[in-house]
Amino acid sequence: MAQVTAHDALAYSLKREQGQFAEEAERLAKQATYIAANPPADGRTVSGDITRLIQEAAFLLRRAATIEAGLEAVGLMNAQTTTEQ
Repeated sequence: MAQVTAHDALAYSLKREQGQFAEEAERLAKQATYIAANPPADGRTVSGDITRLIQEAAFLLRRAATIEAGLEAVGLMNAQTTTEQ
């Protein structure tokens, strides 16, 4: 039975995070498209829509930073493995 390494676990986790990132980015794009297609008008405000868009963008930014840090960690693990061999 193969042993799961920290590298393997992190790589698997990153793939899941990247999938969630893609889904969230698509949802964010749809929200932005909706806002653009429905600008403020008499009886229609968009401040709530924009507030939600900003909140979702902040969550997406946090996920991106997590992914980028994880990718850097995997790269460092790969470099360490290469120099140990």
